[in-house]
Amino acid sequence: MNLTNPELESLYDLARDKHDDVMRGDWEAVKEEVSELHLLMHKLLKLQEDEPKKEKPVLKVEQQKFSFKSPTTVTSKLLHIKEGDLRALRKCGELKRGYHYETGMNPKPSAIFYDLETTCRQLHDISWEEFSKPGFDIQANTHRKIEKAFERARRGAKK
Repeated sequence: MNLTNPELESLYDLARDKHDDVMRGDWEAVKEEVSELHLLMHKLLKLQEDEPKKEKPVLKVEQQKFSFKSPTTVTSKLLHIKEGDLRALRKCGELKRGYHYETGMNPKPSAIFYDLETTCRQLHDISWEEFSKPGFDIQANTHRKIEKAFERARRGAKK
């Protein structure tokens, strides 16, 4: 018989209820059931003690490789957003350095290069692959994002 812990605990609770019947003098009616349930409970406890604790396997998180190849002007055109809006999102912390963008080195340290995948996910909540498909409706995607935001706000306001 394979029982889960909650099932076995509920059976043990039933046995304790039967034990109350026994205390009232009706021992013979439930004697075998109670004894069997006690044995099952003790076997389970023994198995839990003997069973080595199963540790969750440690997953190696590989460093995601970002490709900061797209300069600001190209990124703004591809993602349909103004350059000033990209700058504002960087300044307010919505776009993170080293994750969404990286500043240039020599010869232009002021140049900013974006990873299209992570930036597209941040701005449009969709992968760059889907966003760049022909016929993708940006306006419909924006409406979906707005609906999701309002739904989250409504759920939060009900508290």
